[in-house]
Amino acid sequence: MVRLLLTVVATLLLLVLVRWSQPDALRIDGFWSLATVALVTAAGAALTLRLSRVLFTRLAPWVRGVLSTAVAFVLLASFTGDFGPVVIVGAVLLALSLLFSLLRGGTLRAEPFPPDVLAVGRLAGRFAVPALWYLAAVAVVPGVQSAQRWPGALLGGVVAGGTLVTGAVLAFTRPWHAAVTPVTADGAVRAAYGGLGHLVGIGDPHTGADLRVMGSSGVLLDLAGFLPDPTPDAVRRQAGRLTPGLVRALCAVETPQRTLLASAGYGEAVHLWDPATGKAVRALSGHQAPVNALCAVPVDGTVLLASGGGERGVRIWDPEAGRQVRTIGHGVRAGVQALCTVARDDGGRTLLAAAYTDGGIRVWDPADGRPILQIAAHSSSVNALCTGTVDGAGWLASAANDGTVRLWDLVTGKALGSFDDNSPRYALCPVELDGEVLVAAAGDGVGISLFDPATKTRRGSLGTEPVLQMLLNPRPTGWIRSMCQVGSGDDAFLMFAGYDRAVGQIRLRPALQALG
Repeated sequence: MVRLLLTVVATLLLLVLVRWSQPDALRIDGFWSLATVALVTAAGAALTLRLSRVLFTRLAPWVRGVLSTAVAFVLLASFTGDFGPVVIVGAVLLALSLLFSLLRGGTLRAEPFPPDVLAVGRLAGRFAVPALWYLAAVAVVPGVQSAQRWPGALLGGVVAGGTLVTGAVLAFTRPWHAAVTPVTADGAVRAAYGGLGHLVGIGDPHTGADLRVMGSSGVLLDLAGFLPDPTPDAVRRQAGRLTPGLVRALCAVETPQRTLLASAGYGEAVHLWDPATGKAVRALSGHQAPVNALCAVPVDGTVLLASGGGERGVRIWDPEAGRQVRTIGHGVRAGVQALCTVARDDGGRTLLAAAYTDGGIRVWDPADGRPILQIAAHSSSVNALCTGTVDGAGWLASAANDGTVRLWDLVTGKALGSFDDNSPRYALCPVELDGEVLVAAAGDGVGISLFDPATKTRRGSLGTEPVLQMLLNPRPTGWIRSMCQVGSGDDAFLMFAGYDRAVGQIRLRPALQALG
């Protein structure tokens, strides 16, 4: 409601500026007629864009891409009154999208279809919808004597331009990789990672080699391959950053039939991959906002997949059937940042813990959606969760924007301990070696902090160096968005991903021995 009110006010101010600078472009009798035009234009455009997003989200990603682009250019043609050139441009873009999809994989794949052309369609829609609603408003609101078409184009241009600027800023401020998780492939535990352009890869931490790469880097990155050879690497890298669709969450799902790898992020769909072959299995559509978290959840003898993000509620999916089972926590007025399964000490079933942007942690029963526990955990957004056991007692760790890492009792929800850092924390994971369990935390700043949940003390830091060495090091360990442990014993690695173009790794045994 607040966002809609701000949109109406901004539209009103822009129309006042038009009326003051060009009186012949918008002749209106009185302020209230002007305010009514602003209200109809802003509210109608916002509701139309929202409704179209809801309708298209329920379709398969590639169908959504085609229809969104086609409808956007039809609206644009209706506004301009000249269907010929607009239809030709739209048809060319759709043909290019098909061509590049076929060139990338030989068949139309389950990832967003294709993200670059879909972005163009959305941009065209954000221009045409406000412009058309402006023309409708000046036609039906009493007291409007005359109006030209260009004020509507100005309104649409501001909306589309704001979207374009915001997207460009996000493209250059997003991390290269924001998700990393262990996955079983080729009979061994590997590291799966996700990055810009909904790129999903599987690597061998022992050799540092990529075993296979899945997903799509989008048309822009494909076009970068046609640049002449003398093109500087910096130009190619920045072209890659403009590709939409950052992977924000990864999760391995061990179903009775096989192992699946789930990925999700800014594309709003949850994608399922076969890590053994690298092929896309299917895409799960339904989210209406970016997906920030994924988690495999055992329920009644089967393994389901939980997903949550910027919209209300956590969605529970049957990954093998490709259908949504239920939505839980829909009444919570906050976005989901992290998901984690927890086992209660009372011998009950596995529960699902969710971290929210309002600073709270809520524990749900994934079988029926019942709320089990609610914790007012932090004063700012909770970005990460992990769980473990010490002396037979389970604990839940949370990390937040306020720089704190806190431990919680899974039965009572009471705080067990707190560790303070100097910068926001975005990544948590349990580190287990030789029977000892530590909590690793990282985020903005340099270094990975280690905490001992048994003694409630700080154990030390990994990846920290003297300030001068960090300034000279082109790839310091810092600004991390995701971490996980891969392997055990002498083959245990701590994998981390963030703003570095490469996924980092630390061999745990020598690193922990160096800490004493």
